[in-house]
Amino acid sequence: MTCRLFLLMVVIILAAGACSRQDIVPEPETPDNDTETTGNYNVDKTVLLQLVNDVRKTGCNCGSTAMPPVNAVSWNDLLAKAAYDHSADMNAQDYFSHTGADGSSPGTRITATGYRWRSYGENIAKGYSNENAVMQGWLNSEGHCKNIMNASFKEMGAGRDGAYWTQVFGAQ
Repeated sequence: MTCRLFLLMVVIILAAGACSRQDIVPEPETPDNDTETTGNYNVDKTVLLQLVNDVRKTGCNCGSTAMPPVNAVSWNDLLAKAAYDHSADMNAQDYFSHTGADGSSPGTRITATGYRWRSYGENIAKGYSNENAVMQGWLNSEGHCKNIMNASFKEMGAGRDGAYWTQVFGAQ
């Protein structure tokens, strides 16, 4: 069975001030495939981290904006826990939003894990079958891509539950 799926992203960076960005991008029609994944948070963290850092190392175009190469990010299990917990909540409560069913924001969820952030960003997606597909979806969206290429982010984590993916970037 195929269905039209949507990808939503809000980039929130809190350093000197707050700003947010929201994009809605349709995903190409693909089967909703819950194949077995590896890793503590239902993602293959080695693959996803490598995909992110390959793009960060070479730079890319995010829409019409040329993004220069930036330093690699490292995996952080606290960010991965925040990401996984949000994906699990969206799956269990049947919603798709950066705002949790309990009203929580990405910053609140990240703080609850014990991560002491100075900036963060969150990408969410629904319906992608694997790390390569979700990464391509995020890169095809200007806002998501800019989040991936944000030089202020030093660490990332990600989690998947069912069809729901969350990717969290941060700097302490």
